[in-house]
Amino acid sequence: MTRPITLLVEGESDKALVEALAPRYGVELAELGIEVVSMNGAGNAGRFIKETTAAGHRVGGLYDEAEERFVANALGRQIGEDLSGQGFFACRRDLEDEMIRAIGAARIVEILELNGEGGKFRTLQNQPEHRGEEVADQLHRFFGTASGRKIRYGTILGEAVELERIPDPLVGLLTWCWG
Repeated sequence: MTRPITLLVEGESDKALVEALAPRYGVELAELGIEVVSMNGAGNAGRFIKETTAAGHRVGGLYDEAEERFVANALGRQIGEDLSGQGFFACRRDLEDEMIRAIGAARIVEILELNGEGGKFRTLQNQPEHRGEEVADQLHRFFGTASGRKIRYGTILGEAVELERIPDPLVGLLTWCWG
């Protein structure tokens, strides 16, 4: 019998994205005994890693580069050490940023239009504090401006990304599940 796998992610939007993308990548989470768990922030990595390994699970996950210290500490590793061998993969800024780069800002603006939020996004773009920003930064900000939006778009972006453009941290994590 294979050990159950727990994939730890920082937040609910990351969980929604992984759950939407995994089947498209050929990873049937339930069939493989894989559960995606939101830690509600990387600061909780130590507790979650300890609890899930104590329960006999293989544990892997995603984290933001800026939060590496929490995951490295929990794994007994040094900051800057490659954690991918232990199933943990770093997103540069965060998972939303990885997806914005993978899908492209122009395509995401189209997705916002298709989901009835193009006008709201243009309103944010026209605010003085956001006018000079890159569209990718505006999108990143936009996803966090309304309750539930990051989670909703986690699913949408997980369904929208072309398979050959899936960000490396996600490819690493999904491939690790089979290892």
